[in-house]
Amino acid sequence: MQKVLLFILLLSFQLIARDGWAQAVSISGLVTSGTDNTSVPGATVAVKGTTTGTTTSADGKYTINVAPGKILVFSHIGFTTQEITVGSASTINVVLQDDSKSLSEVVVTAFGIKQETRGLGYAVQNVKAKEIVDSQQPNIVNALQGKVAGVQITNSGGAPGASSIMLIRGGTSLSGNNQPLYVVDGIPIDNTTPVGQGGVDGRYGAVLQPCRRHQSAGY
Repeated sequence: MQKVLLFILLLSFQLIARDGWAQAVSISGLVTSGTDNTSVPGATVAVKGTTTGTTTSADGKYTINVAPGKILVFSHIGFTTQEITVGSASTINVVLQDDSKSLSEVVVTAFGIKQETRGLGYAVQNVKAKEIVDSQQPNIVNALQGKVAGVQITNSGGAPGASSIMLIRGGTSLSGNNQPLYVVDGIPIDNTTPVGQGGVDGRYGAVLQPCRRHQSAGY
């Protein structure tokens, strides 16, 4: 009797699994930005309440198997999360809107990677472009004086137009090179001329200065 019951239970589970698989359909689509209508690569597409999910490709496209009636959750750093219930359509295109609050919690590191500030293993400080403009300093390095904790800025000479030296982690150095790495729009800059003997190794901190689209610089 027990063997018969066990057989019936196993058969029932197989039928349920087969029915669930038969109901799943392939959903594909394109995820774009509501700001400039460009594709959003790396966006997360997940089935709500499950561990099933995928990410969009470099051109913003995705494909996922999901049963009708399930909810797809579309998310990406800097955009508001959007939820869409799967119906009979096999194509679901999504337009994500900018989330200004989320952007304020994200920093672009010196490696060009967007990460949440709380997820970084080191301290990050931001200086708004307006603060630099309001300082009325002709030298952008001097404009950072007193605005970032732990940063020391000194002039290399007393002559007008003399370059400035920035120290982020103090003046002690085994190699004699204690200047930070400057990254402007993702490009390492040799700061030998403007701020002393620097080079482009990042052993003593990094100064990231976005110029084109970002409103603040991270240090």
